[in-house]
Amino acid sequence: MSEWKKIQLKELIDIKHGYAFKGEFFSEVPSNNLLLTPGNFYIGGGFKDDKFKYYVGNIPNEYILSEGDVIVTMTDLSKAGDTLGYSAKIPKSDKLFLHNQRLGLIEIISDKVDKDFIYWLLRTRNYQKTIVNSCSGSTVKHTSPTKIRDYNFLCPPLEEQKAIAAVLSCLDAKIENLRKQNETLEAIAQTLFKHWFIDFEFPFDFAQGKPNEDDKPYKSSGGAMIPSELGEIPEGWRVGQFSDFFDLLSGGTPKTSIPEYWNGNIKWLSAKDVTRNHAGFILETEKTITELGIKKSAAKILPQYTTIVSARGTVGNYCMLSEEMAISQSNFGVIAKEKNKIFYGFLLISSLIERLKKSSYGSVFDTVTARNFKELKIITPDKQKIITFENAVKPIYNKILLHSNEIQTLTKTRDTLLPKLMSGQLRVKDLSL
Repeated sequence: MSEWKKIQLKELIDIKHGYAFKGEFFSEVPSNNLLLTPGNFYIGGGFKDDKFKYYVGNIPNEYILSEGDVIVTMTDLSKAGDTLGYSAKIPKSDKLFLHNQRLGLIEIISDKVDKDFIYWLLRTRNYQKTIVNSCSGSTVKHTSPTKIRDYNFLCPPLEEQKAIAAVLSCLDAKIENLRKQNETLEAIAQTLFKHWFIDFEFPFDFAQGKPNEDDKPYKSSGGAMIPSELGEIPEGWRVGQFSDFFDLLSGGTPKTSIPEYWNGNIKWLSAKDVTRNHAGFILETEKTITELGIKKSAAKILPQYTTIVSARGTVGNYCMLSEEMAISQSNFGVIAKEKNKIFYGFLLISSLIERLKKSSYGSVFDTVTARNFKELKIITPDKQKIITFENAVKPIYNKILLHSNEIQTLTKTRDTLLPKLMSGQLRVKDLSL
């Protein structure tokens, strides 16, 4: 370790402020011009590409980011400063990523440091804690290039920097690959649902008068349609209330003042957990409770594959339980009255979110009630159609869950190695990879 030298970031990097893009040209309509914000950072760092803002105004060329650029968050709206100071790396893309004023761009000014090593250094908890402790603002937390560049750390020789970054980047690449595979699988399931139950183009054997996965699409091949209050639907289908087909369950929160109710072996799902796992399987929760906590509160344990919808916080986010879990009153659990509607129900919820938003009370979508759900009118296919669909998508979701567990294992490995490699507690040469 004698070759590791204590140094300040200011000796190695500069940080360039972003551009004040004009709010009048912000857009929610997808385009090639992606305006990056702190929302594009995972807690813990890394590039998050599931939510973008778009820009339709003139763009200064010097504020267009390139593949491999390292950026950091300069502001954060959360109480704990969840993403403040963390880094992300610009991915390969045919779109334009725009350098917004709320972000800093890392510029290397020394030949003694590797940019990928700096990227990982800025993802360490010790660094980020230092930045949060020195930030200004209470509601909106701010940091600055000066505060980031004042950070002190032990810096290894250049070759070891590269070796450390290579190990961590390899794990990250595996995680990202699995994420992308899951996105593709989810898109396949969503497309299949839309094709069958919104466009009414499920495969149908007209000679036999029954579904057949090798036959013609129903509606466009002249399948019989009948009128309904929700428009034309296939013959044999019907319209009913959501509550006719699904049970809606709420939960509760054990008293936080009683320690015996908390830190048990029962995972307890809050709205915050749902937000972090939107549209996917949830594997872990921030908090756990005990059997006594269940008995002494309204919290309920719900079965694996229950669809969860957040009723508060980021309202309308949804996910699926990977195992039995308890839920808080900030969430609803959606369980099909018939077992053969598990994945159909999950995909139905995703298609109903916009309708749920429109049916919520108040001028803004800040809460959703049981009544919003129960009174929703939905189109319901015949039982055999749903069974056939479930059989088609079950292998897809089994694979998504398998990948999600692999992602969790790789993430834990990466997050365990990160501080140890960065501090010299563990050396790359000692790893069995």
